[in-house]
Amino acid sequence: MEQMRNLSETLSSFHSDLNRIQTIAGTLSQVDQHHYQELTKYEDDRLASIAVAEQSGARQLGEIKQICIAMAQKIEELQQLMKDR
Repeated sequence: MEQMRNLSETLSSFHSDLNRIQTIAGTLSQVDQHHYQELTKYEDDRLASIAVAEQSGARQLGEIKQICIAMAQKIEELQQLMKDR
């Protein structure tokens, strides 16, 4: 019984951390996307290359956000299974 409670607490902690990571990744992705939009307004090759890097970063952070969402959903499923037992 004690192990189940510890597992439940650990899953809750993981879920909370994943939500925080998801929020941070989403925010940073939006910032990078905004930087891309601002940097592409200028006709400067150096700024254009920085803009591309920002856009790539935004995509990667978006992927991290989606991975966190999927993992958090799996944790919720596990928690529900534990409650049903």
